Amino acid sequence: MQSPAVLVTSRRVQNVHTGLDLTVPQHQEVRGKMMSGHVEYQILVVTRLAAFKSAKHRPEDVVQFLVSRKYSDIEEFYQKLSSRYPAASLPPLPRKVLFVGECDIRERRAMFDEILRCVSKDAELAGSPELLEFLGTRSPGAADLSCRDFSVLDTDSQGGDDGDAFDFFQQQDRVEGEGLPTLDQKGQDAGKSSEEEEEEEALDPLGIMRGLLSAWSTAFPALLILPPVLP
Repeated sequence: MQSPAVLVTSRRVQNVHTGLDLTVPQHQEVRGKMMSGHVEYQILVVTRLAAFKSAKHRPEDVVQFLVSRKYSDIEEFYQKLSSRYPAASLPPLPRKVLFVGECDIRERRAMFDEILRCVSKDAELAGSPELLEFLGTRSPGAADLSCRDFSVLDTDSQGGDDGDAFDFFQQQDRVEGEGLPTLDQKGQDAGKSSEEEEEEEALDPLGIMRGLLSAWSTAFPALLILPPVLP
């Protein structure tokens, strides 16, 4: 999940003991192709916890952000909490229905709001890695580890890219170098001795055969193995 934009707010955190407030104030219908679509429930997060802040925020800052989650996302999060924290007393999850109407959506939003308010009031759940993952935020330790890992990968990948680029240009130089003898051969042909030119002129005074030979070699260079025997 992509990390949301976190903004400083003048709001006060209601749950002082956890430093986190969670509410579901509204929902949004996302239309897809044809008749498809889904509903996303917008979760408002207000907190002073360092896990949700960036380096630019001060310790005393209260920040807020919105995240949108589908029913399936919230259901998965709910099941994780119920499995790992069986002692936690959570409100029931909204029932699944095949066709969701407007009344069902409003009911789900209200029940999700109740569930997340309960989570934000529980000190253990409010600081759980499951909640951080659900809200799109990683714990500081995991973030540091990721930075170290990506730093190593970036260094390695950059080195590999530079090496590949260097080899590529070396290969280009080799190809160009291999092409130079062909140009030299043309230079040698251009620098024929006057005796050879006089001999060719004597055998072909009108230059007909030389013209045909030149045209043939240009059009079919691969087929020209031996020059034709002049009469």
